[in-house]
Amino acid sequence: MKQSADQHKPWYREPWPWVAIAIPATAVLMGVTTLIIAISNPDPLTVDERTYQELRSELTADQAQSADGEAEDAPRDPSDGDH
Repeated sequence: MKQSADQHKPWYREPWPWVAIAIPATAVLMGVTTLIIAISNPDPLTVDERTYQELRSELTADQAQSADGEAEDAPRDPSDGDH
């Protein structure tokens, strides 16, 4: 027996609804995966002043070496957030 043209397959037998469901489901899955990775591997924070000053002095020394002894053109502004 042939099915008539009036009869359609149920929606869950069609491939396009599943494609439409899979795209947002994949985005949710990747978001949850990213959240789990972010929670399990937090960024280390510099919390004390001594460690901050050590890191700042290392960066200043690196900048001085990269400039090859040339002086900076712009003066430093103490109100820009530097300690």
